[in-house]
Amino acid sequence: MIRTLLFFIALGINTTVGGIGVMVIGLFQRHSKIALEWIMKPRAKSLVWIAGIKLTVEGVENVDFRQSYIVLSNHQSHMDIPVLLAAMPNHFTFIAKKELFRIPIFAQAMRGFGILEIDRSNRNRAIATLKDAAQIAKSKNISILAFPEGTRSEDGQLKPFKKGPFMLALDARLPVLPVSISGTFPILPKGKLLIRGGQQVRVTIHPPVIVENASYESREQLMDETYQRVASGFMQYES
Repeated sequence: MIRTLLFFIALGINTTVGGIGVMVIGLFQRHSKIALEWIMKPRAKSLVWIAGIKLTVEGVENVDFRQSYIVLSNHQSHMDIPVLLAAMPNHFTFIAKKELFRIPIFAQAMRGFGILEIDRSNRNRAIATLKDAAQIAKSKNISILAFPEGTRSEDGQLKPFKKGPFMLALDARLPVLPVSISGTFPILPKGKLLIRGGQQVRVTIHPPVIVENASYESREQLMDETYQRVASGFMQYES
């Protein structure tokens, strides 16, 4: 209970103070590496520490820092975003569901950093967001992170992937970087607010899936290959 209280106090402070910092930087430059490295990552690492997470990162050698990627990860928990910010070594931004943009300060900070808002209930708007993401990735040499399951898993199991992020990769002609998060589900699962600390969490960065010469007709194969790589580093939660 004390850990949970400390975590949410820190989350509130980080969101307010960090959010203002990101908003100010965003007035001059969106998708700023300074905002990511100096504000977002340190605050994410502090939340990971307060939650008592023992974080291990594998596969950093699979990241070419000169290359942009479509980074695709499984999604187990509220803790996935802080964990990925703490773990991923490259410069990236997110695609986030529109509901998150209703949270005061947090929403302004996300817009200041250039996080892309996707309306999953409106197909045309969702497609437009993915096209914007492809353009940003190509023009700004920045990776785009998305959760191909579409939402957090309710039982810790890996769910089928949706097509949108793979259409993004094909539109942008950027390699897919599969990432597995293992161990965050019991810490803060969907619908829960009590932190279960002291957990081992592993982030595995897999070799990229090349899409440069792939066709839209081969997207099912691309989805399957990415799914298999994510699943290979993913320890499913068993109650």
